[in-house]
Amino acid sequence: MNTITIYEGQRGLRYLDGKLTGVLAPGRYRDWAWLGKLEIRAIDVRQVVLDATVELERVLPANEADVLEVAEDQLALVTRAGRPLRALEAGRYVIWRSEGEVDIELVALGSLRTAIPVAFWPLVGARLVTEVLVRPYERVIVYDDGVLVELLGAGRYGLGAWQRKLELVRFDLREQELQVVGQELITADKASLRLNLLLKFVVVDPVAVTGAVTELRDALYAEVQMAARQAVAGVSVDALLERRVELARELVAAVGDRAKPWGIEIRKLEIKDVVLPGELKELMNRVIEADKRAAAQMILRREEVAATRALANTARLLESNPVLLRLKETEAVKEIAEKIANLTVVMAPKDLQDILRLGAS
Repeated sequence: MNTITIYEGQRGLRYLDGKLTGVLAPGRYRDWAWLGKLEIRAIDVRQVVLDATVELERVLPANEADVLEVAEDQLALVTRAGRPLRALEAGRYVIWRSEGEVDIELVALGSLRTAIPVAFWPLVGARLVTEVLVRPYERVIVYDDGVLVELLGAGRYGLGAWQRKLELVRFDLREQELQVVGQELITADKASLRLNLLLKFVVVDPVAVTGAVTELRDALYAEVQMAARQAVAGVSVDALLERRVELARELVAAVGDRAKPWGIEIRKLEIKDVVLPGELKELMNRVIEADKRAAAQMILRREEVAATRALANTARLLESNPVLLRLKETEAVKEIAEKIANLTVVMAPKDLQDILRLGAS
């Protein structure tokens, strides 16, 4: 004879000759061999949920356990003391209430916006709920079995994934940049050159984008290429270099007209670099150097003419004003005196000066 102990939080399933005959409460039990082949299996009822069987349902104590049936399109949410405990899919279950009150809520699985509370999402997994987090600068398009069904704004969403194939397309609404580099183009005067361009754009209608183009950035790249080719083909190298800003505005208008039906707004298109071939670049440098040299010569000539004109005006003024002439002579003597150690100045009347000059001659 053996003694079997069923502890608190357990129940004993009593089998006699392989047949389940009852459920034993916590306590000590003896195995009376003369009754037949007796077996007692301990189960942990603190887990609350057990799979139901016909024989177990037959012997369940009515005041301790219930049988729960969950349909194919339902999910049973089991909570105890307000805390999520289990999420039960289709099937029959035994719910033990002996260890505390248990709450059960049945929710439908068919809706796109899931009825499953957020607290249960970690329990059910991605097979039943697809969690989507949309930031303030984003939008997310939802496809259900290939059909566009919703555009999600900023927020946190739980989408029902039961028996459906979901596809999410995420769009960034912030300003984006696209580098278009190394475009080899030919101008109206048959000069070959390369352009580097910078495009700035924003997505204003995500739904329109998905219906218009397969790869947005590739489509914009191609449009900038074509617009640049057409614009450059109609101008000479000199005009291109002189009208870069105006040409960029024309490109913005051309690309913007094409991109607007796609749900795209073109903010800016800059011509960052104009790369000339070696020979043409050297020739342009020579032209620029010659222009600069000619401009410098013109400035020098103007300065010489101005200086000569100033000297002529001064000479006429001194000729008509003897006192001013004497002052200029005095200034000249002063400047000479600053450079000579000893200087003797003889002051004499004009008549004496004339006699001295004649004697010297």
